[in-house]
Parts: sequence; C-alpha cells; structure tokens
Amino acid sequence: MELLKRWDMRLFMLSMLVLTFGYQLDLISSGWFYIDGSFSLGKTPPFVIIYEIFGFLPYVLVPGLLIAALWTLWNFRDGRNPFKRKIFLFLFLSLLIGPGLLVNTVFKNNSIGRARPSQVVEFGGENQFTPAWVYSGACATNCSFVSGHASMGFYFIALGWLMRSRRWFWIGLGIGSLVGVTRIVQGGHFLSDTVFAFWSVYWVNLALGRWLGISSPFDALPIKE
Repeated sequence: MELLKRWDMRLFMLSMLVLTFGYQLDLISSGWFYIDGSFSLGKTPPFVIIYEIFGFLPYVLVPGLLIAALWTLWNFRDGRNPFKRKIFLFLFLSLLIGPGLLVNTVFKNNSIGRARPSQVVEFGGENQFTPAWVYSGACATNCSFVSGHASMGFYFIALGWLMRSRRWFWIGLGIGSLVGVTRIVQGGHFLSDTVFAFWSVYWVNLALGRWLGISSPFDALPIKE
C-alpha cells in the first residue's frame, strides 16, 4: 500500500487505465495528423531531422558514456567523491538498459507485436488496431509498442539525476515529449507508445539510482560511500 502513495506510481496507474481502456485516445491523436490519406506532415524537414538525430544519438552516447564511466570509476576509486565516481556509470546503464534492452529488445521485439498507426485499417493499412498491452501478433520485430525514438528522447530525464535538479528532469521530459510527438505525427507510433516509453525509462532510472545510491530529482537519498 505504501507504493500506491507515491505520486509516480499513481500517475503510472492512471496512464495504464486511461490509455488501455480509453484506447480511442490513440486513434484520435494519430487521426489529427492523418490528412488526405497520409501522414505527410511527418515527412517535412523538422520532423525528419528530429527522427534522424535521435536515431543516431545512441551510436555516439554509448561509447562516450562507457569511456566516461570507466574513467571515473578508476579515477575516483579511493571513494573521495562517490557521486562523480558513479554518475557516468548510472548514465551508461540507464541508456543501455532503458532505451536499449527494455524498450528496443524486450518491448519492441518480444512483446505484444503491435502494428504501427500507418499499418492499421483506420489509417490506410491492413492490420487491426489493438490497445496498449493487448497482444496483437501483427508484427514480429521492431513493432509499435513502445517507441524507441521517444525512449531515446526521454533518456534525457537522466539530466535530473546528473544535475540533481527537478528543472533538468522537466527539460528532459520536454525533449522526450518532442520526439514522441514527432513519431505520432509521422504515423510511426501511437500516443500510448510514447507515454509508456517514458515510464520504461523512468522506472529504470529510479531503480538504478536506488541501486547506485544516486538521488532522484524528487527525493533526498544520500550518496552511498
């Protein structure tokens, strides 16, 4: 019961209820951008650029963060600054486990097999629409649920842990929301795909922070010595 008193758990449960049982929100929000038989707005340069940038970012961040994590673990091995010693390990594992393993391997390739908006009957495709968390089997790999690009955008909520600042958490949330909206405009993902991409990244960050002793922007956990 203590868990249900947390604001984040309450919001998570609310989003589960609203977006699973109020699944029409997915069709309505995608329908706003389905104009004259296509998601043509998503092919305009601003949205294409955002898509390409966040698709390319992991190839830069993964090796960079790995090098930084190894360097700080070694350089601060005497324990004189636990936060600096662990923060890049946190950032590396957050990217590897959140957008990498959980989103792109577990959910997108091995979960409900959800068809993308552009693939469902309502938007000119051949597959049946299914709500979030409902098995479809319309897709084998690289499926709609959840959004990989949005998870890469929401990865930047980790700035809240890095800067120890709620403001930077909200900035990261804004970046992820921008990428999520981009994917909806392009017909690549539903609203629920982007919302649960956020929750996937958030819970991974929260668990890693607890494990490594790095405070969340919303609590006051001490840094472990």
